Amino acid sequence: MKTGRNYFAILTEAHTPANTAGIIDLSPSFKVEKSELSSPIAIAPATGVAGYLTVTFAGTYAVGDLVRLTMTSNGTSRQQWRKSYVVNVQAGATSVTAIAAAFAALVSADVSAESPYATAVNAAGVLTITQEGDDKRALVGYTYTDSAAGTMVNVPTATVVSEGQPSDLVDRGVEAADINLASYDTVRIAYAAESAIPFIDSKGATVKEIYWYGTVGQGSLLVTLINA
Repeated sequence: MKTGRNYFAILTEAHTPANTAGIIDLSPSFKVEKSELSSPIAIAPATGVAGYLTVTFAGTYAVGDLVRLTMTSNGTSRQQWRKSYVVNVQAGATSVTAIAAAFAALVSADVSAESPYATAVNAAGVLTITQEGDDKRALVGYTYTDSAAGTMVNVPTATVVSEGQPSDLVDRGVEAADINLASYDTVRIAYAAESAIPFIDSKGATVKEIYWYGTVGQGSLLVTLINA
């Protein structure tokens, strides 16, 4: 199913959808012809966990070595964030702990509502950078050093994308005051509503995407209902 730019959300609690003579009730107040619904995708609720990069510095660095960490992300904006951080190893700061601390300070200086970072911390030469938010798998890191004996290795841990949590519903336009459960099943549905389009070669439908939120356990039943 292609994700359309136009969508709307339906919130229904303690409701079991049914097909009555070809009409599916997505909620007690929203009923449509089964033929207008297609490509349902059920998504189980998941508590989001922001992804992070673990950059481990090891070996022996020398004064003058160049160390670079570049990161990209589309997690906080439609525009791609890309920024490189460079540390030139200085006398008295050649240890891996000192180098990781320098990067932690550089990245931490950029932590803000607009940046893709939530935190950047160093622990004995291991730099951990956590992305802002849990709605996307967004943060990517690239490493480089010209050191002859020092190394840096980046290991990404992917975001567990938040699904069906109250914050996700609010993001989709549901009023917070209407949300009463701790989590919800999510079903994404293509909705081709019949409409009077005055062109002989048109299909006569306006396509939108529905984000259906219901009681846990009802999502898979709805998918079966639409596909049957």
